[in-house]
Amino acid sequence: VLGLALVLTLVGAPTKAQGPVCGAGLPDKFSRLNFPEGFIWGTATAAFQVEGAVNEGCRGPSMWDTFTKKFPHRCENHNADVAVDFYHRYK
Repeated sequence: VLGLALVLTLVGAPTKAQGPVCGAGLPDKFSRLNFPEGFIWGTATAAFQVEGAVNEGCRGPSMWDTFTKKFPHRCENHNADVAVDFYHRYK
């Protein structure tokens, strides 16, 4: 049964792309005018890269704070001890 499943997986029906999946119909120039009236823009960031201030206020270490301390070799010996310090700079 497993052999048959493997054969069917390897020999399955061939497919052919019918053209680009994305990119078709995109304008050459891109601006906010490409979006409908009333479109609301948003932004995001990741706390690990910007927040800083571990163990201050109500903030405790995040999963990434702990991971980079425990396995510094996994991230080129970097951690978030020095970040952009958004915690202290936010007005």
